Amino acid sequence: MSGVGEKLIKLRTERNLSIKEVCQQAGIPPSRLVEIERGVRLATTGQIERLENFYDVKSGELAALAAISENN
Repeated sequence: MSGVGEKLIKLRTERNLSIKEVCQQAGIPPSRLVEIERGVRLATTGQIERLENFYDVKSGELAALAAISENN
């Protein structure tokens, strides 16, 4: 699992949200979010931005984790 995937799961579970709820609010297909959380696929820049906005995390926080995952 990627660092960004672990962080997304943590954010989602801390807020007691389902995949469906996150996807509806962030505008990301459920299958894509599952793949990102599992580390199967990398999130696009737009998806990262939407998730950062949805979870109200510091801009660039998830992007930095995604960049680390991409380099490994």
